[in-house]
Amino acid sequence: MVYASPIFTVEVVEPFISKWMFIELSHASKIVGRESLWVFNVKKECEREKLFSIASRVESQSFLDKLEELKRDFNIIILDPSGTEELRPTDFSSNTIIVVGGIMGDHPPRGRTRKEISERASGGVLFRNIGSGQYTIDGAIYMARMVSLGRPLNSIPVQVGLTLKKRHFEVYLPYAYPVENGKVVISQEEIHYILHELEEDEARALGEGKHPSICD
Repeated sequence: MVYASPIFTVEVVEPFISKWMFIELSHASKIVGRESLWVFNVKKECEREKLFSIASRVESQSFLDKLEELKRDFNIIILDPSGTEELRPTDFSSNTIIVVGGIMGDHPPRGRTRKEISERASGGVLFRNIGSGQYTIDGAIYMARMVSLGRPLNSIPVQVGLTLKKRHFEVYLPYAYPVENGKVVISQEEIHYILHELEEDEARALGEGKHPSICD
């Protein structure tokens, strides 16, 4: 089978799918389309069931377990901030998989993509960065999507840092965000969650000793 557009694959590194991650994955699905989004390494069956509404392929296994099989049909590109070369339009062929780490970012970043994905990948894979900033999952997929359409990275506006405000309350997000038509690429659902629901989830996490997944 020939895939005319790239497949955008998220390798989940976290032990569960939080509501925040699900929101970012849902936004990524809107950016590239459900058929072009795959999600791997989802351990809970109930999380896989929910992800099927936004992704055409959802696996409990790691993408790395399928790598040798997929390399027979696809050109594989792993997006890694530590990659020495930038992603460029010529990296894409008719059958290309872009792999993004399903990581809810730490600040400063701890190099988890390199440790959890890149260093465990076998040969025959390209490693590319999309700039020096730390991107959200959906932001990274947006950047890769634009490059796959022929846009050089340096032609895509990026804003580092975003402040969300609600009355006398504000949250600063230290990540890099693509900018489209003068507006930061972030879903309204994510903004609402951060300003109105995140605090309650954080309190619950402290009380129970773990963050709730989308199944809880």
